Amino acid sequence: MDLNPFEIKAEISKIFQELKGVTDFENYEIHYRLLDSQNDKEILIKLLFKEISNRDSDKNLVKFLIMRYCPVNKTVEHLWNIIKNNLSTNQAKIFALDFLRDIDTNWTYDDFDKYLDNPDEFIDSDTRKILDSAIANPEVQIDFMDFLSSLPDDDKITLLNSLANDYSEDELANMLIPVFLSSQTSETGKTALEILGNSKSRLAFHALNSALENADESIVPLIKKNISTLKLSGIREDNSKEFYKNLLKNSKPYKFCLTYPDGHGNQAVIFSRLEQSGKVRFVAIVIDDYKGIRDCFGFNEISQFECNAIIERFYRGQRALNVKPEILKTILNNAEKLSYKLPYEYVCWKNLLSDIEPERIKLNYEIKKLSDNEFEDILKYDFTDYWFLNADYSDEFEDLIKLSAQTETKDFDRIIDENVDKVFYTEEKRVWTERILNVAILKHLAGDETAAKNLYSLYNDKELIREFFKNILRKSLYEYWFAQKDELRITEIEEMWVK
Repeated sequence: MDLNPFEIKAEISKIFQELKGVTDFENYEIHYRLLDSQNDKEILIKLLFKEISNRDSDKNLVKFLIMRYCPVNKTVEHLWNIIKNNLSTNQAKIFALDFLRDIDTNWTYDDFDKYLDNPDEFIDSDTRKILDSAIANPEVQIDFMDFLSSLPDDDKITLLNSLANDYSEDELANMLIPVFLSSQTSETGKTALEILGNSKSRLAFHALNSALENADESIVPLIKKNISTLKLSGIREDNSKEFYKNLLKNSKPYKFCLTYPDGHGNQAVIFSRLEQSGKVRFVAIVIDDYKGIRDCFGFNEISQFECNAIIERFYRGQRALNVKPEILKTILNNAEKLSYKLPYEYVCWKNLLSDIEPERIKLNYEIKKLSDNEFEDILKYDFTDYWFLNADYSDEFEDLIKLSAQTETKDFDRIIDENVDKVFYTEEKRVWTERILNVAILKHLAGDETAAKNLYSLYNDKELIREFFKNILRKSLYEYWFAQKDELRITEIEEMWVK
């Protein structure tokens, strides 16, 4: 089964967790089966090389996995790129040099010193070229953020101050906006904020004003202070869109799509842009209706064939909905409002949407009382296949499972009725109710007006929503006991609800 990039990242993390403290990696073949089965190893290899800069990863396991999946010639090439890249940490360079010693003899330690540096010596002519290219290339911007996140806190601040001394205005702001937005309340984030306030940049002015809407209360006064500093420097109008539109003028929106939310509110979102060269800039995002933007992954230059193949693998059996770029931007904007902390990868890639205006989404259907048949139809809609709770969904649902496990329990409907308002407590009920409206909108965008109208009426019917939640609990209990292979419970449930 081919995994999408987020699933590969999760599988790598799982392996690192399960093999913590292990040294004889060859004896744990069962743990690598899923990664072994991937037909396309390129994404896997890219993610493994990113682990080199992760201070917490087991470097011996990283080396083992790279050697397992990456051809030697490509490994050597990747390692030399790390060594020569000014955005690589000393730790990563030392690892790469040590790795090369094991697989390549065409180098000597004479080259060792010239490739190592300190954060306070970071800015040189080669680095300036790299950071200049980050204006138009989010991948370079993300490499910088990876580099920064690998440093100790004191060195992070040293590096930011070095940038402030050597860069100015929009170029400086372009690098520091992701630093601030992804860690606003940290000392690193506050340092970036102060530098942005003194940058005289229109990009900084836009970013700080936008951040005010969802910022932590503790940081709001400091944001306002730096916005005032920008105004005093003469930046009073937000014309950042023109800056980004100019960068995007040689490309156009390509594929914009997303899934219906699952039982945890997760949606897989993809947007892409087609360059004049025929290459595609591709971005995949995971959002949910609890915490907004959860994860982000992108490629700055792939072929249209590769783009289509990744999309097919990404959605793998799930129904994906193609939407207008303006609609997808509205959905992402709404997800941002739920986000306490934005992943810096998302902050970098979202600039590819800067020339797109969000479009307001609103339904104006007449609210009606749904018939029994219409309600039953809703329970059979395709997206409801994924609308059930997992065993560890919440303490309240775990309590319901325990009640259903009691040997004397036969009346499952009674325990569900008595506990539905405990599992779907006030805040949980609000999230799920808004999820129904979200799907009604998606059905409208898909042209399924009957489903959209029925869901909109359900959204406005508190009594019927409670019945809908009870059905979710029925399905959840059935899925739980089916996974447990408990024939007795399965039979009891099927006799009550299925037959």
